Amino acid sequence: MIKLILKLKDTQIEEFNLEKGMINIGRSKENDIVIDNIAISRKHAQIERQEGSGYVLRDLHSSNGTFLNGVQIDANDHELRDGDVIGLAKFEILVKGLAPATKPAPKGLPPEDIEGTMIFDAARRKPSPEPQAIPEQKVFHWPILSVIKGPFRGKEFKVTKDVTTVGKGPHDDIPVAGWFVSSPHAKISRHGDRFYISPLGGFFSSTKVNGVEIKGDHILKNKDEVEIGNCTFVFTQSFPDSRG
Repeated sequence: MIKLILKLKDTQIEEFNLEKGMINIGRSKENDIVIDNIAISRKHAQIERQEGSGYVLRDLHSSNGTFLNGVQIDANDHELRDGDVIGLAKFEILVKGLAPATKPAPKGLPPEDIEGTMIFDAARRKPSPEPQAIPEQKVFHWPILSVIKGPFRGKEFKVTKDVTTVGKGPHDDIPVAGWFVSSPHAKISRHGDRFYISPLGGFFSSTKVNGVEIKGDHILKNKDEVEIGNCTFVFTQSFPDSRG
């Protein structure tokens, strides 16, 4: 049986004890583990039990990606071990209850084959270690907010922190101006290689992405326009695989 503990930051939300051969995770209600959040795809990820009672994890081409111990995975099978952490947007799933893989015991020789067989000390004959492949390092690109409208027009602000504040206060990382602008007015948060913008302002303030006011966490995509007060920014982030 595999135990999956769903957490948000340091808070445990739910615990699942599952004996199924296929476990589906996503926003849609028909999933085995339902995470009702806009950053989670309807069919986000999948866990499957394979021969030998082991489990593998695969991404289902989700919008925001699936991470295993902080590394983004693809749609191929990725082996799960006890204590692994699965990342989905700002949620985490802790994997428990998996026994370590055991190697099958060597088969003994039948009595008729023992006679005439030379017995040697296997400890003296150690195979040379195989060279380990050096993992490919993924290049991370920090995004840029370019001002195309407002008093700071023409300026560029590079986002280089996991949490960046936007507002009219002296301590905000990116300045904005206008009536009803708060301090801070919004924040930009990094999750893996993705960035989310979240409104923090008061009742009369607004944060818009591509002309639409947002109310909660909203993923930023390449060339999105962010409007706060009388300032408009263009969010630009390049990827090594040329994703938008």
